[in-house]
Amino acid sequence: MSSPNPWFYLSDSPARETTSPTLGSLKAYFYVSHPSGRVTTSSILSSHQLTIVFPAKKMKIDELLALGGMAPPTPSSPPSPETLDEITKLYYELYMRGLALFFESKWYELKESSAFNSILHRNQPTLALFTSFLQTISEVKSTHPRDLNYSSHLESSLIWALARLPGCVARPSEGVSPSEGSPFEVTSRVQVFETLVSGETLSHNPLTPPTIENISTARQHELEFWYHLAEYLQQRHSSASPADVAAREFHLGHLRSRLDGKENRDVLYSVAILREYTARWDAATNEQTVPSHLEESDPRCKLAVATRFVRDEAASSGGTGGTTNVVRRLADVAYRSFVRPGLNSGSRLRRS
Repeated sequence: MSSPNPWFYLSDSPARETTSPTLGSLKAYFYVSHPSGRVTTSSILSSHQLTIVFPAKKMKIDELLALGGMAPPTPSSPPSPETLDEITKLYYELYMRGLALFFESKWYELKESSAFNSILHRNQPTLALFTSFLQTISEVKSTHPRDLNYSSHLESSLIWALARLPGCVARPSEGVSPSEGSPFEVTSRVQVFETLVSGETLSHNPLTPPTIENISTARQHELEFWYHLAEYLQQRHSSASPADVAAREFHLGHLRSRLDGKENRDVLYSVAILREYTARWDAATNEQTVPSHLEESDPRCKLAVATRFVRDEAASSGGTGGTTNVVRRLADVAYRSFVRPGLNSGSRLRRS
């Protein structure tokens, strides 16, 4: 029986967890199709064997999210006015602030709900996803993780879709001084985030250079942080030459100097550290084996700290986790990319 994703499938032989050495770390992330509906891997291990086939290519965020479950069916009819009101209310209460904080943009605040509705109606896939998400959470029977798995998957997909909404209205660059609600600037920041998580490189820096005069120090640091993140993503990440390593470390140093105690920047910097050093070490293995005597500046120590931080930010229970649903879901995608399963980690891609 085929699954929705081409790189893993079910066979009809009896299941034994020992048949796949990586299954323990993977089953929290993978769903499979099943005649009876949505079923997690952990619920069918007793009757099937799960065979994992990793893709030998880097994966975009949409592809990473697809590993979490099947896409919802397309609604058979447009949402009712009552559903639209509920969608709007949920956006402003649960997602607006998190998106604005993560991408440091006032665009997501959309003071008028009519503006949000207009943009959403121009993006039917996002509207359909939001409708399906509401339907799914209305059917959740308990707060047990088993009952929340699929709704969590849909929320991750929804948050990523909402993050990309500025691209529906983005105009050409506003020049040297974009507004704090510029759709072009935030669309470019979303592009930078996807490039970071997917392990790709940028052909050019789409962000505003931090050379603007007469702006606050906080705004200057914000522009510098995002600009240097994009500069880092233009470097040759496959190269271990001293010059290329020094260039990457230069921009990572700038990122670290502009964290300013902001959660989103802590997450983005930590993901950059994961991306940089998983080219040399497996993140999860390194966290367990890193010697305690290493200096904080040692790359293996940096990787272990970043691994723990991103995992903690992605947690959604146990009193830990990021301060918003947005940062938790986006941190989880990054964790999937570079730690477990580690689909975009350099060490895994070299073995493929």
